[in-house]
Amino acid sequence: MTLVDLGGIVLIGLAGSGHCVGMCGGFALAVGRDASGAGALLLRHVAYQTGKALTYVFLAVLVAGGFGIVGRAAWFASAQTVLALLAGVFMGGYGLMQALAVRPAGWWRRWLEPLPGCGLFAAAGKLPGPVAALVTGWLNGFLPCGLVYAVLMHLASFYDVGGAALGAAVFGFSTLPGLLLFGALGHAWSPRWRSRLVRVAGALLVLFGVITVIRAFPEGRHWLHEEVMPAAWGTFRDWCGF
Repeated sequence: MTLVDLGGIVLIGLAGSGHCVGMCGGFALAVGRDASGAGALLLRHVAYQTGKALTYVFLAVLVAGGFGIVGRAAWFASAQTVLALLAGVFMGGYGLMQALAVRPAGWWRRWLEPLPGCGLFAAAGKLPGPVAALVTGWLNGFLPCGLVYAVLMHLASFYDVGGAALGAAVFGFSTLPGLLLFGALGHAWSPRWRSRLVRVAGALLVLFGVITVIRAFPEGRHWLHEEVMPAAWGTFRDWCGF
């Protein structure tokens, strides 16, 4: 995984802030509800994001590790292209739904809410401030989220457990600025602003879905890494003047 790949993950995390605020904004408000001062609020949000990032790393290792184990089978060489295509199509499809503001049915919420495990959030709230934020973030990371699933599929397509773990951590902390701002300002973000951020995140997912599909083929990987990325980096250096 290159710096360009990690930069793309950062962009998805930052642009996905609108989605994260809509889905997890309640948790962001809860972890800082009685914080005494800006320092305490920042500490709690860092702890909350650390908990989420740890869960994302755990899930990324499971998914990428599973791909790696299966990848040792002789038959998997021919199946890599199919799996990468599926990952790219999933990312692109979910991103398109976000960009066009198409909302899927909330059946997972109806299935999840009656489960006894949801009571863990209430128990976490009784812990000391930063510890409660850490545990809440860790539990929050396991809740169903299409954006997280799309990023995990993208990371797994690299077939690199270490890179997937790093990318998952980067993604987790890339959502910190948006959730911290929302936690500090409460409901100051208008629904229209959150909707715009969700659409931007969706467009980025479509872009990276297309890139994942291209990378599914050897010719596509060669074209991206030997032609597109060097040209893009050269253009960026010329534009920045260094």
